[in-house]
Amino acid sequence: MLQKYFQSLILGLFLTINLTAQVAVKPVRSFDPDYKINFRNAVEEKNFYLLSLMRNQSTIRADLRKTKSLANFPKAEDRLNQAENCDDVNGYDRAFRLTNAEIETIAQVFENSAGDKKLMALAEKHLRPSGVFIRHVSQTDAQLLAAAWTDAAKGLNHILDVYGLGENALYKDIDNASFDVNSAEYRKLLKSKVAEIKLPEDALFFEPTLAYALKLLEVNGRNEAGRHEPYEESINQKAHANLENIKWKDYPYSVILVLGAGPGNSGWNISNAGMERADEAVKLFQDKKAPLLIFSGGYVYPPKTPFCEAIEMKKFVMEKYGIAEENILVEPQARHTTTNVRNAARIMFRDKIPTNKKGLITSNRSHIDYVAGAEFVKRNMTELGFVPMRIFQRISPAAIEFMPLVDSLFANSMEPLDP
Repeated sequence: MLQKYFQSLILGLFLTINLTAQVAVKPVRSFDPDYKINFRNAVEEKNFYLLSLMRNQSTIRADLRKTKSLANFPKAEDRLNQAENCDDVNGYDRAFRLTNAEIETIAQVFENSAGDKKLMALAEKHLRPSGVFIRHVSQTDAQLLAAAWTDAAKGLNHILDVYGLGENALYKDIDNASFDVNSAEYRKLLKSKVAEIKLPEDALFFEPTLAYALKLLEVNGRNEAGRHEPYEESINQKAHANLENIKWKDYPYSVILVLGAGPGNSGWNISNAGMERADEAVKLFQDKKAPLLIFSGGYVYPPKTPFCEAIEMKKFVMEKYGIAEENILVEPQARHTTTNVRNAARIMFRDKIPTNKKGLITSNRSHIDYVAGAEFVKRNMTELGFVPMRIFQRISPAAIEFMPLVDSLFANSMEPLDP
């Protein structure tokens, strides 16, 4: 009996090791790191890439306008005309909100579109290689379109909920509407913004709702999702240009990811915690653990702060330690620890930083305790629907090994400030 127990134990260990190995070499599915997202309106592209693609491709516009099954769908101009006769948030909501029946109708149109070469080309040439829809890529092209549409439609309605009707965001203290949505001031602001909406003659079914959702974000000053994009042409220009010069094999780790910390209500541009985390990261960098620092953290605390956690940490280490800018990447949008890791992983995949080589995450001791624990895994699954990294060995109280996972590229349509 004891012999059988050990045989079973050895078999279990073999299967575990084999499964781990398979996970480690899991193919990147259909993501193409050479694919470039064209940022015309970065807030729109980051939140609603499918809709932006359809809106800006004339052949797709014409194709959808001719779709017979959409003949009875509310006309774009009718929605806008209805809104022009309103002057409160509830009236605008009735005019612009996509009903569940409408969302399902469009999803069904896409599911039945397998014979439409133009739509299938959209999926094959853009949706799959972009990585934005990577959690749907195991489906057929038609199913992928339907799933991407459903995500986008729910995201549009979510913006209407939070910034139109004043419902709570997931993190209400930092992400809620900037105004009392029932106030005369807000009614006046919205009326002026709705008056600015101009639709093309061949407007598609979703364009009035998309335009209104973007106006809601604009009037609330919530353009965080698009700030600094594209990074490689702005805040990360020097580091991005230097990537091809790095000899990755000369370092035990690929990057040192530094988790953000906001200054809170101190009035400072950087917190003590942010400086301490940056100090810890510089020690690792000076020990040649990795050739790159990635500072992560957006414009978070206090709400609508003018200071970006990642940018301020970058400034701090450049001024205090003389770290060269070409050795520092910045991720300026993360609002939580979950997206610190997810967004840094996105940069690693898109910038072709070796993702099969371990990196380091650093912060203070209690924060790394949290990142290494089961509660953080649970939170990722609840808020993102996946875990953005694999965690390995802890090399010090304030640093732990990780490897990014490609699901991190998937855009979260329910978080418009950091999708």
